[in-house]
Amino acid sequence: MINNDRGNTLITVLLASLVFTVLGMAIVASSLGGAKKTETRESDISLTYDAIKLVDQMTSDLAKVLEDKQLDLEKYRSKSNQTITVDSSFDTKLKEELLEKLIMPNKNNEVLECINIIDLSEEGDTRYIDSENACLGALSGYHSFNIDKRDDFTRVFDIVLVTKNPIKTEGKISRTITKRLILSPLPSFLKYAAGADGNLILNGSPNFAGNVYANHLTLNNEAEYQLRDEKDTQKINTPKSSINGDLYSRTANLLSILEEKNFYKGKVPILKHDSQFINIEFDKTMIESTNEVLADSDLETKTIVNSFSEDLKTEIKDFPIESEFINNCTIPNEDMKNIDEGNGSQLNPLSIIDKSVDPVSISCINSDNEWFKITKPLKVNGDLIITSTNHPIDLEKNLVVDGDLYVVSNKDITIKDNVYVTGETHVINFGGQLTLEKNLISADTITITSEFHADNESGIAAATTTLNGDIIGANEIFIKPINSAIEINKNIFAYDDLSIMGDDELGTSKENDEVIFDSVVYAGKNAYISNVNISGADNNKKQLILLAKEELLITRINEFKNFKPLKENGAPYLPIDDNDIQPLKGFFYTEDQAELYGVGSLFYIDGGIFAKKSLTINAIRGEVEDITDLPHLQEDYFSRFIVNYDQDVLLKRIEALPIVDQLQIFSDELIVK
Repeated sequence: MINNDRGNTLITVLLASLVFTVLGMAIVASSLGGAKKTETRESDISLTYDAIKLVDQMTSDLAKVLEDKQLDLEKYRSKSNQTITVDSSFDTKLKEELLEKLIMPNKNNEVLECINIIDLSEEGDTRYIDSENACLGALSGYHSFNIDKRDDFTRVFDIVLVTKNPIKTEGKISRTITKRLILSPLPSFLKYAAGADGNLILNGSPNFAGNVYANHLTLNNEAEYQLRDEKDTQKINTPKSSINGDLYSRTANLLSILEEKNFYKGKVPILKHDSQFINIEFDKTMIESTNEVLADSDLETKTIVNSFSEDLKTEIKDFPIESEFINNCTIPNEDMKNIDEGNGSQLNPLSIIDKSVDPVSISCINSDNEWFKITKPLKVNGDLIITSTNHPIDLEKNLVVDGDLYVVSNKDITIKDNVYVTGETHVINFGGQLTLEKNLISADTITITSEFHADNESGIAAATTTLNGDIIGANEIFIKPINSAIEINKNIFAYDDLSIMGDDELGTSKENDEVIFDSVVYAGKNAYISNVNISGADNNKKQLILLAKEELLITRINEFKNFKPLKENGAPYLPIDDNDIQPLKGFFYTEDQAELYGVGSLFYIDGGIFAKKSLTINAIRGEVEDITDLPHLQEDYFSRFIVNYDQDVLLKRIEALPIVDQLQIFSDELIVK
């Protein structure tokens, strides 16, 4: 009995020892497994970080490749009749450089399974730069950008890296890092939501959804503003500025201000270097582009700024047209107070410009009694009024006026060929469709006015004044939509000031003065925009790109209007649910300086704003209905000066823009899978 008890005790001890041994080994194994997993996780993070650093380095190396004289765009570009042609050898050379300088030096990297670059510029089967190493296999999931390489230097590439773990005992670790790069020949200022090559001064709390450029940056928590009709400057405390993107510079001057206290909600942008920033040659590009339009319009005059107006007058006066216009109508009243429409009278169309004329010296085309159609070219010595009172007017050939021209529409007017004027040009639409199909060239001032009331719910009339040709004015150009819309689908060259102006909309919920653009616009001096909405043609897919030689002034935009709802819903703090406030669709640039105010005004730019010398933005947040009653509680409310960067501009072929000598890099999304 005793022996049996001893035997059972021994078995129990042995079993207990075995159980504890197994448990101990399990604990040790678990610890080793946990340590192993930790090592694997650390390796994964390290490999991914190294791969991202390599992508950034490849981006920097690509910038050096593009600066190489062998890829100077002038070598591969030819231009005729305002159309650029790209030599096919450019892509061959570019791909050779990408393979040699970016892929081959990193191909044997021990942490990479493979590396490649995919060309997404256009459809095609040979999109891999290194065709012997497909890296990802099939190209399913990638889409092209339908860029025509025959007439556009823009290219889109994906850099693709697949990682591997060189330590085989840790098992397989693989991540795919994809970085998209857009290579564009457009000017550097189009890469940014806002910026200045000189001083960027942000007073108050503007909001930028996109990258910002500055070599000198000043951030203040007070916004400046002025009371209406007073010159004294007022100030109001605000939150700081918000930059929902990166901050780029050519210098390290900005490091000292990159602190949480200097930015909205403490979100500090990352400072990056842009060694590629290139300023444009404003005068050269404006003159060359103008000369191309003149040549396309059968004019030999070359743009010499000091004598351009007089040279243009001389050539238009001598323009070789055989048909001379003989006055076929009379002005009803000597003082031109009224023009009889048959069913009443209408105010003198010239009263809108406060202009009195001598009716004896004026020729007139008046469709009072019938539809008026002219199929031959016309040349008028003296002033000319074209007015569609009761019936449409069609002019199918060139119109040359050695004097002032007034095109006044009550019904439809269509001019299908070029218009040349030595004096002032006034295009005035009181109703109907007024269309100029080709170029308008004036040696003096041009004024384009549309004035009537809309009946639709939006409060904005359909675009009833449409200009489909280039516009050249040797003097000032005025564009004035009043309760209506003007559509401009080609480029404008104003050799003096340019003004785009509506009227005050105080007390209304929407801005109902609109200009619709698909244009590059040059102002040889100052550019003024006020009380007007700027939208893009083709359902807002296009835009205005405005370049001013001197000061840029944009005022009274959506004055005393407010976003609905008033409060933000997280970064990037954009009012995506508002249906009343329509963004200004455009990029605005000045060679000089600009000072803009989002206090009483409500700025919402879908594009960008840039100044070569200095850009000052004053902005508050919150609801404003009177400039004398500004909100003190502003945190969490939408800024009254918002710029939402439009990246699509980099993928468009815009031939009237200054083209730089090298492609520039825009870094798009980076994806880790």
